[in-house]
Amino acid sequence: MLRIHFESEDLARITVAPSADVLWEILLGLHALQERNEEIALDGWRRRTRPLIPQSLSPLFEIAPPRGYSADFITPTRGIVTLREGIEEILATTPDQLARDFTEFARHSRKPYIARSLEARAAVRRVAHDLERFFSLALAPHWRQITRDIEAERARLVQTLADHGVERLLGTLHPYARWKYPVLEVDDYVDQDVTLNGRGLVLLPSFFCRHHPITLRDPELPPLLVFPISRRTWLGKADTDEATRGEPLEGLLGRTRTTVLKTSTAGCSTTDIARAAGISPASASHHTKVLREAGLITTRRDGYAVCHEITDLGLTLLTSTDGTPIRQQRPVQSERSSRPAM
Repeated sequence: MLRIHFESEDLARITVAPSADVLWEILLGLHALQERNEEIALDGWRRRTRPLIPQSLSPLFEIAPPRGYSADFITPTRGIVTLREGIEEILATTPDQLARDFTEFARHSRKPYIARSLEARAAVRRVAHDLERFFSLALAPHWRQITRDIEAERARLVQTLADHGVERLLGTLHPYARWKYPVLEVDDYVDQDVTLNGRGLVLLPSFFCRHHPITLRDPELPPLLVFPISRRTWLGKADTDEATRGEPLEGLLGRTRTTVLKTSTAGCSTTDIARAAGISPASASHHTKVLREAGLITTRRDGYAVCHEITDLGLTLLTSTDGTPIRQQRPVQSERSSRPAM
């Protein structure tokens, strides 16, 4: 179990990352690509992406295994949306930082290829290059959808904090996280304690994070908790195919309701829908009512806020040209092994 220990000043210093973090999504995308039979919503993405990955990227997968320790130096950022900024942070990795990471690998009887064959500066440059290559092949075609889903989750967190305070925020963060003042506990995790000591905590919602919240192994690094977004939409064809996918639906639902359905994939308010479809809030409410009665979306209240979300049936309809089942399933806890810190 992961236990994060708060002091009073830590509660006042909780922040939500300002955006999707491109380096964390790359790392967790590497993890997700190596797993099988998990997170059905990612199956189509896995099938399309695996054949694109060249053998030359094998050393990158070696320092980012789906289970066990992944190198801390490849995720130095806290909400950096620009790949170039993230790569510059990685290139600034010191030999001492790299040595600490490779020492951690050695503790688990594994010595990565780049640690065996390259000196520190060359190893960092190789990793930076490979991360850029992986992003361009696996994530860039879907980056708009990924960031849209993360932004919807971020908006939910900020709204919860504003409406109900930090206790509700921590208490509803994730099904595997429990808030018992002054400790946030995370189940299905190796035994680890993180003491914040007044440093606060950055909350980072992630598209590719699976199963449960995770944190960094090194206690000296700025405290961070990465966790799966509450609803991950189907990662089907690349963004360039979105317009084509919507065309058959427009004949069935009409252009406006198709837009409403697409907008609801990331979770949204009535105002968001009205803005996306170019209609009034009253008209947006009418269209959401029709879609809700058809079982294509759901509507829930969180305080004074209203959130519309697409259902599995709606996702199936929206992605019907992909021909792949949509239903999302969470792995049964008894079938999962405990996941160590990053």
